[in-house]
Formats: sequence, C-alpha cells, structure tokens
Amino acid sequence: MNLTFAAVLMVLLVILSLFVKRVPMQYALYIVPIFCALLLGFGFDEIGEMFIGQVNTAMQAAGYMCLFAMIYFNMLSETGMFQILVSRLLKVFHGRMNVYAVMVLTSVIAAIGMLTATVVTAYLIVFPIMLPFYKKLKFDRVAAMIIAQTSIAAMCFVPWGIAVVNSSVYAGVNAMELSQRLIPVAVCFIPAIILQWIYFGIRHKKSGGLMSVQWEEEHTREGEKKEGEESLERPKLFWFNLLLFLAVVALLSLNVMPAYLVFIFASFLTIIVDYPKPAQHQKLLAQSGKRFFNTLMMLVGISFFIGIFQGSGMVQALAESVTGSVPEFMTRYIHIVLALVMVVVIRFIPNRIYNSMYPVLVSIGARFGLAGTDVIAPFVCNMSLATGSSPFTATTHVGTSLLDLDVTEYCNRAAAVQTVTNLVILGIAILVGVVR
Repeated sequence: MNLTFAAVLMVLLVILSLFVKRVPMQYALYIVPIFCALLLGFGFDEIGEMFIGQVNTAMQAAGYMCLFAMIYFNMLSETGMFQILVSRLLKVFHGRMNVYAVMVLTSVIAAIGMLTATVVTAYLIVFPIMLPFYKKLKFDRVAAMIIAQTSIAAMCFVPWGIAVVNSSVYAGVNAMELSQRLIPVAVCFIPAIILQWIYFGIRHKKSGGLMSVQWEEEHTREGEKKEGEESLERPKLFWFNLLLFLAVVALLSLNVMPAYLVFIFASFLTIIVDYPKPAQHQKLLAQSGKRFFNTLMMLVGISFFIGIFQGSGMVQALAESVTGSVPEFMTRYIHIVLALVMVVVIRFIPNRIYNSMYPVLVSIGARFGLAGTDVIAPFVCNMSLATGSSPFTATTHVGTSLLDLDVTEYCNRAAAVQTVTNLVILGIAILVGVVR
C-alpha cells in the first residue's frame, strides 16, 4: 500500500471515530495505527518496536513528570495554600473580583508558570489558583483554558523550552538564535490576548455570568469537609508550602535536574511535613492515581499513533505530498501558508507532520534568501495554539482534567477561537515585518 494513502486513511479513521463516539478515543489511537501498519506489511514485532520507542520518549518527556507533578500539586491544593493565596490576593482588590481581572490574572499566572518551559507545569500552577474564581463568577472554563494557552504559547520562545529545542533540531538551526528570533513574534501575541479578553468578556456578560463578585473569606475554600472527616488543610504550614512551591518553580526554571526529580523531592517533603500519617498520604496518593490514569491511557494512545505514523515513514511521505502539491508561484510563501492553516490541520493531525516538513521548508526558503530561523519563526510559538487545541497532545488532557472539561468539546471550541487568534498574530507579524 502507498505510504501517503495509508497516512491519509489512518488520519481519516481516527477522525471518524472521534465524530462517531462509539469507540473510546484511546482505543481508536491503539487499533487504527496497528491496522494501517499491518496493511503496509509491517510485522507485530516491528510495530511493537515503533510503539515502545515512542512511549519511552513520551514518558521521559512528560509522563514521569506528569505523575509526580499531579501527586505534588494535588497535595499542595489540599493544604489550602492556594486558597490562602487567593484570599490574600483578594485583599488587594478589597474583596471584589471583576471578570476582566480574572482573565488578566489567568494570562499573567500562566505566562509566569511557562517560565518553567513546561505546559503541564504552567497548567498545574494557574488552574488550582484560579479555579475558585471561575466557579464563583460562573466563568466559562473552556474560555479560561484558551486564555491560559494563548499566554503559554507566547512564552514558548524561552530557549530552554522543548518547543525551541525540538524546532531547532528539526530545522537544523541554533536554538539560541531561534529563541532570539522568536521574541518579536511573541510580542505580536499581546494584541491577540487583549482581543480574547474583550471577546470572552462580552460572551460572559451575554451568558448571564457575574461580572464581579464580593468574595467573602469562607468562599475561598471550594470543598467543605464532611462531618467527622479530618481536615487536610494546613494553614499553619502556609509559609513552608509556599517556600517549597517557589523553590520548585525556581528549580524547574533553572533546569538543574530532571523535572520529575524535582516533583519527587517536593512531594516527599510535603508528605513528611504536612501528611505524616499513613492514612492521610495514602488517600492523597490514591486521588492523584485516578487523575493520572486517564492521562497515562491517552499518553500511550498518542504514542501508538505517533510511533507508527513516524516509524513507518508515513509522516515523511505525507509531508512531501503536501509540499509538492503547492503551486510554483506560492513556493516562496509556503511556510506562511502552512502557518496560517496550522491550528485547523493540527486539530485533526498530530503536529509531527509540521515538524517533519521543517527541513524541506528550510531548504525551499534558502532558495529565496530566507534564513532557517525566518522560515521557522511563524511556527514555534503559534504551534502551541494548535497543539493546545488538539486531542493528540497529552498536555491538552492534563489541562481539561484539571478543569473537568470534555476533551472533544474543548478542542472543537478552542480550535475555532485559536484559528482566529493565529490569523491575528500572523497578520500583525507580517505587517510589522516580523514574519517574512
């Protein structure tokens, strides 16, 4: 079977399963790639090697960190530290919180969290802090995640981030040079972020949500303990937990050790100081396990899909077909054309298809005097808008689980908004000469 045809067939079958909703998405990602690989003549041993290689990569890149990060942040949330921070933050606003202030805080905290260069960590920082506000104001949590993701995308220029590192490797350019080239592109996100605040503010008002709320002290804790149940809050250990939290953020930002080790040490210290009783930490570990199980299932499914998609050669074949189908007169601008439609494409296809095209795009750009960093500039930060709206990205499932959202519904709505956002950002970047 032709590789390009197999790639298209695999993508179409997965998309069809998403719309039909008769098969869990994880199993669609397991079965469909295996079926297509068998049609291409690969044996089960070869399929297993493709899958295992990819799942090992995914676990090293995100899986282990997700596991221990969820354990740590679940415990940290139970200590009440975030609620105390919310309470003290409200004093700055004299106990009154406006919906626009909530959106601004979401953007700012998400951007600060992304200094760790990890989307999952940024989610785990911003959403536990802001979730009580979303619920009290009846603010759309899909909108909240879109706003957070846009700020996270703007911060993807940091040179220690996986987006810059991966893109520089695929494109064969220097990571620091690419990072510096991306800073002007990141600045172009600011008008788009402001437009999102305005848009979601208007939608919130029309939906009948509260525009502002007087937040009383007792509202800062979402869940009241049941009668006879021992409280897990640790207000007396607030400063210990806050300093440990700041140390975690600093260590992640400085990249002095693997992120999963940071969270292992942080969760260990939280256990022995906050929850030394076996019954307490066993309960918290069980809570985290339930949340991580869904993430792990999806991580394995994505690894099946991407491992076979890439290992079989389907990605490269599809990339060459896409670039080869562009009319000759548009060749000079092919990188811009592909960037403009990126969010829509990656909603249904893993972003690896774009990564695999980078070498081809760089070589085409060189024919027209464009540096490799110029060709890749429209993709790196804006790619986060696309991957943040895609069910094929493990981080999407982490964010939606934190906000208790349906993944498919979120991706459908997010892809529409982020498509417009992407067009606005690239339009501004082209007008000011940042993208050329």
